[in-house]
Amino acid sequence: MLYLVRHGEVASRKRFYGHLDVPLSEAGLAQMEAAADALAGQPLAAVYASDLSRAALGAERIAARHGLSPILDPAFREMSLGELEGVLIVEAHARLPELASKRYRDMWSYRFPGGENLMDVAARLFPALDARLAEHAGQTLALVAHNSVNRLALARALGLPEGQVFDFDQDFGCVNRIRYEAGAAARVQLLNWTPGPP
Repeated sequence: MLYLVRHGEVASRKRFYGHLDVPLSEAGLAQMEAAADALAGQPLAAVYASDLSRAALGAERIAARHGLSPILDPAFREMSLGELEGVLIVEAHARLPELASKRYRDMWSYRFPGGENLMDVAARLFPALDARLAEHAGQTLALVAHNSVNRLALARALGLPEGQVFDFDQDFGCVNRIRYEAGAAARVQLLNWTPGPP
């Protein structure tokens, strides 16, 4: 079983960020506390996360409920936006309009200069995720990651074609549950559930 969590809301959404290490907002911190509370009763064997602080902090809070320390792995990072990393959105539209106007749906195969596309993210995500799942076969894990990472993992579990990775939401702080069964397709049992306040 894998609990797949998106990090909480970030403090500022005025810049492009992918690999940029942006902090969580107060609301984002509360979302991670709620996710930790929601998973407190689950028998987690390990908690993994992206090494970016917005994911690592949530993983710390989830892991603490289980007496664990999170294991951070850059393979679970968000997609790198290359030249757009850290650039103010309004500045990017003025200075780099062709790049800034790209839609998220374009990112399946379009790679920002110096950055990644979703196929690149999948190429680093799936080997790392599969290794963790194999290492903990039969156990329950949590992974705190990012919008693109979660979408790719969920789409694969659902058996969706690549274009449908954009057809569902991954809200800040949401929790998804994937059950992997031997000899059967993975079953996504809970998709984009965001814990409410306690």
